[in-house]
Amino acid sequence: MVKETNSSIKKKRKTTGTDNDAETDIYKKVVDFEEKESTNRESSMDASIYFSMCQDIKATLKDIYERKCLKTVDVTGNKEGLTDICIKLCIIKKLNRIDKIKHVFGKETLSAEKQKCDSIKLSYQNLVYELHHLVAETNKCLAFKSKDEEIELVSFEEFMKEAPESLTQKFKNYSESNAEERHNLRLARLEWELTQRKNLAEMCKSLVEEQKKLEQDIVERKEKLNMLRPLLMNIINATKPLQEHLDVAFDQLRGEHKLAFLLPDPLYIFYVNVVSYKNVYNLSLVINILGDQDEAMVFKEAQEVSTSSQNDEDSEQESDLPEVEEVVEVKKRRHRKSVQQVDPMEEKKKQLLERHPLSVEIIASIEKGPSITATFHYYTKLKIITVTSKVNIPSNITANTAREILSGDNILGELKEGDFGTDSPSPTTPFQLKKIGVNSYQSLVAEIGYAYTWAQGVCGLDFLSKQKLDSDSVSSANVESVVKVLLKRLAARNDLAKQLQQLEQNIIPKIPTSVEAPSNPVSALVKWSSTTYPSFCQSEFTQSLVEEELVSSSDLYYSATIRRGNANMQALIVLKNNYPEVPPILSLCLNYNGAYHSANCDDIRDLERILNTEWKRGEASSSWLLSAQIYYLCCYMDVYLESVDPKVFPQNSMFLKSICGRNRKRPFKFTKVGTGLFSQY
Repeated sequence: MVKETNSSIKKKRKTTGTDNDAETDIYKKVVDFEEKESTNRESSMDASIYFSMCQDIKATLKDIYERKCLKTVDVTGNKEGLTDICIKLCIIKKLNRIDKIKHVFGKETLSAEKQKCDSIKLSYQNLVYELHHLVAETNKCLAFKSKDEEIELVSFEEFMKEAPESLTQKFKNYSESNAEERHNLRLARLEWELTQRKNLAEMCKSLVEEQKKLEQDIVERKEKLNMLRPLLMNIINATKPLQEHLDVAFDQLRGEHKLAFLLPDPLYIFYVNVVSYKNVYNLSLVINILGDQDEAMVFKEAQEVSTSSQNDEDSEQESDLPEVEEVVEVKKRRHRKSVQQVDPMEEKKKQLLERHPLSVEIIASIEKGPSITATFHYYTKLKIITVTSKVNIPSNITANTAREILSGDNILGELKEGDFGTDSPSPTTPFQLKKIGVNSYQSLVAEIGYAYTWAQGVCGLDFLSKQKLDSDSVSSANVESVVKVLLKRLAARNDLAKQLQQLEQNIIPKIPTSVEAPSNPVSALVKWSSTTYPSFCQSEFTQSLVEEELVSSSDLYYSATIRRGNANMQALIVLKNNYPEVPPILSLCLNYNGAYHSANCDDIRDLERILNTEWKRGEASSSWLLSAQIYYLCCYMDVYLESVDPKVFPQNSMFLKSICGRNRKRPFKFTKVGTGLFSQY
């Protein structure tokens, strides 16, 4: 039983394998046949057969549908139609297979052609790369230069004259056309060059040893001199008790006198006068001379040498001039390679802006306030004095606006009316700057400092008069006035900084009781910040001030916002450099049911006039003037809002009539009667 079963299974397996092979052979034959047929058939013919078959199928289906609609039973006809449709569908499927085979065959053919093209292109690129590589290597070989070509050898004549006969004997009948002789000559000259360099190296070693001996000798002498210095210092220290007893600081005076002697004439005049003025009036001024004494001595010697050389050049005879020119030409020819390229304009600018090594520094301070340090420099070619400054701001002043007005440039600007220091007072300066390609002195301010007219005056420089004998009197007359103005300016800026410190915290500083002012305004300051001149000019309500040139770019600009309820008053404040001699200028814009300013509202114009013109208290008002204007602005804003819209803003200020007269004036005049009364003019 088992044997039979196994044999039957084997038979079945053999039979199954044979069937599969037969099926595989039939399928392969069909595929091969269709591939051959696809190559021989035309696509246009297949397309026409396809469309005709589709039309026939449509017609057959239409007939079957019409018979069904007529309810005529023709089973035989329907079966024949369906059979016909199936046959035609098979034909369509065969056409589709042939089309796909054609498409695949075309893609395979295209891919094969592409691979051929790519292989040809790759071979071409390899050949091109090899060509470029060979060309590059050939160029390297042609451009090869040996290191010996960089060595500067002696000339052929000098070599034949100085070299030993063992080297020169071969080249007595030297021919330059013979390449071998030219090569041998090169080798011989290199050998002679090596011999010379070895001799020079030995000479250098001997000179270095000699130099070391001299350096050792110098060190020994220096040690002796250094030992001498402590002895001299002991002698000087022994005399200090005597100097202190007599209250005479000879060391300090000696050092100051040495430096003062090296100062240029304008700075020397200023130093002498300001020290004399300080000693007479016992002012809190500190005067220092800055700079290196040795450098100043070298500078003075160089100037003396240059003046003497100029005198010698003027006295030279004309016959000597050609010889000098020949020497200069030889130098230029010999050192042409080692000279670095220098911009001639930059060199001229550097020479023109030459500054004396020494400068004078004064430090002015007020009690419990800031101190300003002003440094005076002298430019020897421009022959003018420039000033750089910085302010030491106390630690209790932290507001940005307060620190801004205490910057050095703002304090020194316009100490004298219209003097900003951005133009040189010397009439020759524009012509000197034009030679070096600089259009104006203002572009050099950041580099060399401000050339204030008062600075020239305190140093005895008067460019309007050509007399030099009066320089001492000019300086002494200006020192006193400038120092007084500087101290007043510093005190005024300190008072202004204290006010700005509180205003930036939205706190209006207290006003002295001597100033008549309303009490308890409802409007309050909500914002205080600094602004710029361009933004001030762009505001709509400041155009009248800009057109009439009442403000300038050198002024200080601030912005304040005062609020009561839903009404906002924007105020742009202009502070002049000579505050409080000229009161701050306020430009106003009220935002309540629209924007109202001096251009479209007479009431705002009257309010600006009152705030800007009725303050003439002089220097005594520096500690409260700005605060008083802001305080009055809050009070007048209350009066205006309460008189315009009393329903929204209940009356807090005392006034009898909200408007009066033909011009319908608002009560903007304050009288100190009781708690205060507002009335019309």
